[in-house]
Amino acid sequence: MFNFSISWLIFWTKGRVEVDNQSVRSRIPRLLIWIFPYGMVAKDVNLADIKATEVKSKNQIFPLLLGIVLIVLGILSTMNDGVALGILAIVIGIILGGAGFKARLVLTTTQGTVNLDAVAFQKDVLLQIAQEIKNRQTKPEPQIKDNQVLEDL
Repeated sequence: MFNFSISWLIFWTKGRVEVDNQSVRSRIPRLLIWIFPYGMVAKDVNLADIKATEVKSKNQIFPLLLGIVLIVLGILSTMNDGVALGILAIVIGIILGGAGFKARLVLTTTQGTVNLDAVAFQKDVLLQIAQEIKNRQTKPEPQIKDNQVLEDL
């Protein structure tokens, strides 16, 4: 089981991916405005259906621009006697700007693609998930028959 952070601000909210011999199961919270969780997305993908895995970086323009605008407004506000409001705008701008940098695990399956997003500093966890999927596809665990344990005794 792999856990990874999905938000810069609410870093304790984790997404979970489980890889076993038959499937890849993911439970990832949804985010409102790239920050606030408001639900859960559950995806189950059969391991035999996965053709390829790829981990890549993803940059979203809108949160980056919104973060830059808030940082600039915060700097201008601190210069004009609105120090508390300016610092708050700068902090929110940094958090929203950071939300624009993501890492994405792309699972190409027979039915299409499945995307799993995480914050940029969690890219190594997505690489571990991709490696585990490849390991499970190349070396599946042997299946134990119902009467095999009794026959071995």
